[in-house]
Amino acid sequence: MNGPVLEYPALYKSASKGSATAQSRFLNTIRWEYFLLFVVSIASATRGLSGLNPLILSILLVILAGLFVYKTVKKLDQDWYRCRALAESVKTSTWRFAMRAHPFAETENIESPKAEFRNLLRDILQANSGIAENLSSDETEQVTASMIKIRKLSLKDRIAFYVENRIDDQRSWYAKKSTKNKAAQRRWFWLTIIIYIGSAISLNADKLGFPQATLAFDPMIVLVTSALGWLQMKRHGELTASYNLTAHEIGIIRGNSDSVKTEEQFSDFVNEAELAFSREHTQWVARRDVN
Repeated sequence: MNGPVLEYPALYKSASKGSATAQSRFLNTIRWEYFLLFVVSIASATRGLSGLNPLILSILLVILAGLFVYKTVKKLDQDWYRCRALAESVKTSTWRFAMRAHPFAETENIESPKAEFRNLLRDILQANSGIAENLSSDETEQVTASMIKIRKLSLKDRIAFYVENRIDDQRSWYAKKSTKNKAAQRRWFWLTIIIYIGSAISLNADKLGFPQATLAFDPMIVLVTSALGWLQMKRHGELTASYNLTAHEIGIIRGNSDSVKTEEQFSDFVNEAELAFSREHTQWVARRDVN
């Protein structure tokens, strides 16, 4: 259906931006660690031939130690997960508000649900005060005009709007993410196998008539270790299953929209759907925290 576009509160935009920034910093730090380890392994393996000053290797190792300390002290991975969790909490509350779902079902006085929504945002923010430094200011209102406009739609229009712009959108997102992670897992699997084979060839290169190729063994081991570490961090296989399961669950929930006839039924329907979204993300953050 053609209609208004839901604009999220300032807190959502800030938390989402903070998550993206922390994620970028964390992954770039990991990439630099793997790259420098690879450089160190090459320099170490060829030191006898190149006459490389050991001081250079020592400096690279100090830089690696600095990256490790930076990553650990700054807790970039935790900031990434928690900012994302904060953003998703605000997002699901926004949809509940715009759809008049519990606890924002009051229709007689718009000020009451607005106050309830602001109070909820304050509680969410206080519960996540540890990541306050990752949040930026945003001039967007916490209760946006589009939230009010969508909230005023008829029940029929709100149902159609929610199914198209929330249910179908999320289902498509999870399905695409599942496919993307499955493809990434396959690529990394075969790349790791190739590196293993290359390592074995390098180890026996002298017997094959290419003695110089044995120098590549240590760098190849670093490469395969880095690939395994990247796979462990990205968890493509686990995410493929999780996203695929959630996409199917959303598909089942979507079918229930046909039986929604009253405001109370719609409120239950929205809360069931939002619970599915938040449950998947809460479990994702919990798994990341454990690891």
